[in-house]
Amino acid sequence: MLRRYLKLAVSFPSILISVSAAQALEDGAAGIGEAPSWRIEDVAVRRFRVSRPVYSLERTQTWASGLGPLSRFTPSDSGKTLGAKMQPFQDWNFLIGTELIRGGGGDSRYLASRTMWESSWSRDLTEAAGLRIDFATVGSMDNAQADYFQSFNGRLHLPLDIPLNRWNVALRVSPSMNVDVSNGALYSNLMSEIMGETVLSSYSDPFRSSVNVSVGYSVAPHARPAASARLEFRISPNL
Repeated sequence: MLRRYLKLAVSFPSILISVSAAQALEDGAAGIGEAPSWRIEDVAVRRFRVSRPVYSLERTQTWASGLGPLSRFTPSDSGKTLGAKMQPFQDWNFLIGTELIRGGGGDSRYLASRTMWESSWSRDLTEAAGLRIDFATVGSMDNAQADYFQSFNGRLHLPLDIPLNRWNVALRVSPSMNVDVSNGALYSNLMSEIMGETVLSSYSDPFRSSVNVSVGYSVAPHARPAASARLEFRISPNL
């Protein structure tokens, strides 16, 4: 009996301290004695600020074909394709991805994979008479056939100050080069064009109509030079 009274005497002050602390919190007191003040909101903010890896699929592209249920009218030798492409760097227009290809039935049934990448870059040089430079490259590699393909395309767009009424005239030079390891071939081409555009509609019209005219000349090694001419009439919403 004496031991029970001793336990009650030891636990009674702790009960009083807990009750007084709860009453102080309800009254809006900062704390008990010299203890620092704290709030539940501070703890939540500290827990939220813990650094964790963030994953985003905004710069990811996926595609698939031939993966759905097949009907009796679908040929049995149709292949299946599954691929994905992503942009790892937000400030750099560079995409890299892979694609899995499953061949059709029969003796030609196979499983192959292909790695692909592409990048583009453009810049406006206002100090150089409005010169615009564009560059793009696309490449791929087939792991099954050890096939490597790479293409490079550039474009120089230079506005020309020619006194023509309501016509904007520019010179565009487009060099390109393709590398195909499977065929052991290197293709290059140089295209130069004189382009003109005139706008037929006004700024207040709901649609924008324009006429585009281009005359060009293409030069490539081991090939005849080729001339081209084009006339276009375009209608688009006036945004």
